[in-house]
Amino acid sequence: MSPEDQESVSTIRSEGIGIVRGVLTGDDLAATRLDFDRAHQDLEKGPGQPGVRDRLTGSHLLEYPAIADLYSHPRIMDIVCEMLTDSIPWVWQIITNRYSPEHPGVGKHSDGFKGELSSPFSRQSMAVFLDDIDEESGSLTYVPGSHLRHFISRDDPERQAPTQTDIEKGEYITTKLKAGDVVFRVPEVWHAVRPIHHLRRYVTASYVARERLSAVMTERLGRELKTRLAIPLDQVPERLQPYWVW
Repeated sequence: MSPEDQESVSTIRSEGIGIVRGVLTGDDLAATRLDFDRAHQDLEKGPGQPGVRDRLTGSHLLEYPAIADLYSHPRIMDIVCEMLTDSIPWVWQIITNRYSPEHPGVGKHSDGFKGELSSPFSRQSMAVFLDDIDEESGSLTYVPGSHLRHFISRDDPERQAPTQTDIEKGEYITTKLKAGDVVFRVPEVWHAVRPIHHLRRYVTASYVARERLSAVMTERLGRELKTRLAIPLDQVPERLQPYWVW
């Protein structure tokens, strides 16, 4: 791992979010945008309607090579594996998201499981952005370090999971992104999205450490595995297969 990416891992661990710049450039970005738009047309989401978030998830996304490649992109996986201390983490969800303007954005929240503390750094998400994002349109905002409050702590055995009131009161900072940047986000970090005035597209995935599943993740794992049993392994890109199977 490069010193730059090792520094990104340190930032993600301490802040809850880290941005790696320019992972996709030029032809790769163009190909991903083309497959992204084609997938939304093929899967009956159309060109997008003002104020609507269109979300695709599941194995049908593997039929679009430029999208499927991102879920096991070597540089992305190096960071995910380091974050989870797992050489072959499980890719739990593969997703695309498209927000069509004008969209009100997303309220303050955490993707931690409500009322449940989690094992530290047992889940990790990544999002490859296909459009420029700034403070004036669609900025991802977050509270640095807030994810740590959702983790089980030996030093604080009486810790309780943060409430929505806690999340609302956090001091949020903004991010600025260029198309081709990748956001690595610890799911528990408190975050929101500012109102969206320009198209906001990204390819995202969530990974879990195989040996540190929470009670909620164990239940969700069982549901997802039943779905995957119906998918022949030869329909999964070879590079993704180790992360896809359990």
